[in-house]
Amino acid sequence: MLLSVLSPVLRCEWGLTEWDVAAVSTVVFAGMLVFGPIWGKMSDRFGRWPTLWIVMFLMGWFGILTSFSPTYNWLLFLRMLVGGAAVGTGQSFILFAEMLPPKHRGKMLVLTQLFWASGSFILIAAAAIIIPNFGWRWLMIFTAVLSWVSLCFFKMVPESPRFLLGKGRHEKALALLQSIAKVNKTTLPDGHLIMPALQEQGKIADMFSPHYLRLTLQLFVIWFCMTFGYYGVVLSSTEIVQQAPICDISGNVVSEHTSLAVKECGCRQLTSDDYVTLIVGTLGEFGSLIINVVLMDVIGRKWTFIVNLVACATFVLLLNVCTTRFILSIFILCARMFMSAIGNAIYIYTSEVYPTTFRAVGLGVCSSFARIGSMISPFVAQVLMAHSVPGALGVYAAVMILTAINCLFLPIETKGRNLPDIAIFH
Repeated sequence: MLLSVLSPVLRCEWGLTEWDVAAVSTVVFAGMLVFGPIWGKMSDRFGRWPTLWIVMFLMGWFGILTSFSPTYNWLLFLRMLVGGAAVGTGQSFILFAEMLPPKHRGKMLVLTQLFWASGSFILIAAAAIIIPNFGWRWLMIFTAVLSWVSLCFFKMVPESPRFLLGKGRHEKALALLQSIAKVNKTTLPDGHLIMPALQEQGKIADMFSPHYLRLTLQLFVIWFCMTFGYYGVVLSSTEIVQQAPICDISGNVVSEHTSLAVKECGCRQLTSDDYVTLIVGTLGEFGSLIINVVLMDVIGRKWTFIVNLVACATFVLLLNVCTTRFILSIFILCARMFMSAIGNAIYIYTSEVYPTTFRAVGLGVCSSFARIGSMISPFVAQVLMAHSVPGALGVYAAVMILTAINCLFLPIETKGRNLPDIAIFH
């Protein structure tokens, strides 16, 4: 989201080309590509809690440094480091998933999207105020400081009991569960904690063992589509509100949104109307909550993917239509809503389908692979779209439909399934 509002102002301030602007987004995802497996391996070896603390600290640190970037190249380098830290925030999802019983896991994990949606909304609203009045550097500082503010709440966040059991730390896991029960004014159920068979933790190779190979490859396809499509919708929204003509309800052009001078230099700051359209689009993130809460525990994870992918492809293609700004905002909202639902669902499915022994590294590697889609997407949304809007939107829709077909053949449905603790190798 930050990249979508940052691109227009950097293009104007530093006279960047379309390729330069796309590179600002791509380097962030390059950092994610490199560091995703590293954070996953750290999380499986040393714990979810310490890994997450380090990630949040580094996000704030490199975010502050970004605000002081003297040149374009420094900005690229520092944004890459921010991306490298940001990819580790997915460990919070693992930590939460390992706390939940199967009956409530789907709905509770879906609700984590509420905080992502709220963050997206606040970011665009803050950008609409900060960039025109104070400049983009102060927006960088604002977002970085929020990462450090979150560190104040880490004392209330426990380590994962599943992780502790997997490492053979039975007494610490039991003490943690007892303290959680005390806070909730209840007691632990009768019985004893069962120690899972001890296996080496955090082995990337386990993802590609015969039992998991097909699953891993199919997950790679979905993760690629999720980031390719999500950032495509986000970045395309900015490009479309900058470039697309506005029509009346009958399809007659009433406003050429971009002047000839702007087309020649490629520079146009976002207007207040543009920010309003983008803010409306972020509301789709909240809509994804309703979609997944309704669908995931009714039709299952696999069909939730398919419904969301087909619906998103439909609304992406509708962005080709010249229409009123209000209807355009609705199309953007719906495309964003269904693609956000896919992102939320794939985090849930990946956390559920891999065992505790390599769950974190599995999520990290999948998230890292997904950054290939993120790195390609800016060149479709910001370079290809400058030459052909239908061509760029057609690419996004085609990838979504092909991924929906892939989802039909996923080998495991995790609806109502207990989280596996140990890997299967036979």
